[in-house]
Amino acid sequence: MELDASVNSDDRPAQGSTARAYRSRAWYAAYMEALFEPQRNLIGERIKLAEHLIIGRERELSGQRSDPVEQNALTTALHALHALRTCLGV
Repeated sequence: MELDASVNSDDRPAQGSTARAYRSRAWYAAYMEALFEPQRNLIGERIKLAEHLIIGRERELSGQRSDPVEQNALTTALHALHALRTCLGV
């Protein structure tokens, strides 16, 4: 999945970006790839990677004033990945 050009090399949204700038982050790309992976044998690894990146981003944001929209998206993504893992038994 291609990342948006509005991301700086250190993965911070460029100034003036939209409220949904998190969509250009690596965790979001991995999350989307996990949700839409067509090969069942790869879904488990996609989910693990997405979870790893999401948890890493949550740690990065802890203790600092963060975007509540991204925080909500991170929580929602983790819940969705857990549901997908449970439904598919991976």
